[in-house]
Amino acid sequence: MHKAIVSIAAGVLLLLSSCAKPQVAESPRDIVFRKNYPLTYALEQNPSLVQGDAVLQALAGQKYKALADAGNSMEAVGLCQFTEEEMELSAHRLGELAGSLSALVKELKAQGCYSIYNDLPDADFLWSAWMQDAMGMNHVLDIHALGKTPRYAEIDGITSSPDGAEMAYVRNLARTNVLSDAKDRPFYAITLESALAWLDANGRFEAADFEPMETGINRKAYEAVGKTRWADYPYSVILVLGSGPEREGEAISAQSRLRAWYGARLFKEGKAPFIVVSGGRVHPFKTPYSEAEEMKQYLMEVCGVPEEAIMAEPHARHTTTNIRNTARIMLRQGIPLDKPGIITSGEEHINYVTGATFPDICRREMLTLPFTLGTRLGAREVEFYPLAVAAQVAPQDPLDP
Repeated sequence: MHKAIVSIAAGVLLLLSSCAKPQVAESPRDIVFRKNYPLTYALEQNPSLVQGDAVLQALAGQKYKALADAGNSMEAVGLCQFTEEEMELSAHRLGELAGSLSALVKELKAQGCYSIYNDLPDADFLWSAWMQDAMGMNHVLDIHALGKTPRYAEIDGITSSPDGAEMAYVRNLARTNVLSDAKDRPFYAITLESALAWLDANGRFEAADFEPMETGINRKAYEAVGKTRWADYPYSVILVLGSGPEREGEAISAQSRLRAWYGARLFKEGKAPFIVVSGGRVHPFKTPYSEAEEMKQYLMEVCGVPEEAIMAEPHARHTTTNIRNTARIMLRQGIPLDKPGIITSGEEHINYVTGATFPDICRREMLTLPFTLGTRLGAREVEFYPLAVAAQVAPQDPLDP
């Protein structure tokens, strides 16, 4: 089974570069845009593909005028969102343009960012990918502009009262910014610029943390991958699941220290050539500390693990994305897929990962199951194999899509 997985993934390894990651320096805003909405980002890089279409340009004009004429700040946010009718109209039109967008579709399918739709004809692929992008943008406005309760309210909500004077004032600022940024832009510009403006206003650009990792936090480890003799190890990586502290000002929790120590012991036993420490800026709410960064420092300073043996995965906010994001790193860096990795944490945490409900949680929150589990090695360890569908974007979690 795992050899088949290798065969399926091999053709996309060289293209899984964070969904068409450009070669020029990016701002955090651009990184968040690219990671959350790959189709829209691709259209933005090739504006002539849709800019001259009469149907889509008419929609752009209608959205712009409606926002300009909005009576109050709350109404303005609602007008920035796509209605169901607008989403279907634009999705239908993109499908009709599939012939002229065939090269773009081919590239998106190769990247795997919409891999759950890859078997669809081009027109249906564009429909599905666009609906995912549009609903993702609407979701940002629901949570970060209108103050609706997110799935994980304790870590993903907003700080201001959605009905307070402060939010009304910020909504007016956002409205004028969006009108300026979206003028004479394609049909998606009002909604896109609104989503990005509200993530920015709420200080929620976590998806851009430590990017580009290839030249920063993971440079030495990524360089070491090509020099690794994989046959010398029974496993490819040791994934240590992070646990954020709950006290303000605390950089690393006791759980993360002890989990990292255990992972270091497995590393020193020669189980794998790399440790992956996974966890973003999650606990407590809006913490400045990254679980992965703090665990990496702990491994080097306390455990004596060399930096070139440590990969930080600094974006995951949940156990599901700890594993998915690690699978993405493995796929993009060309780490062998026919050799399992190890997931390690506390016993209760590994019980959760190996439990009967975990696959359904993954599919619900990430749209797919991006790994398969292997043998339970002990109370605190289980094997896993990454799958190429880990590249699938899930904009329902815009802080780590």
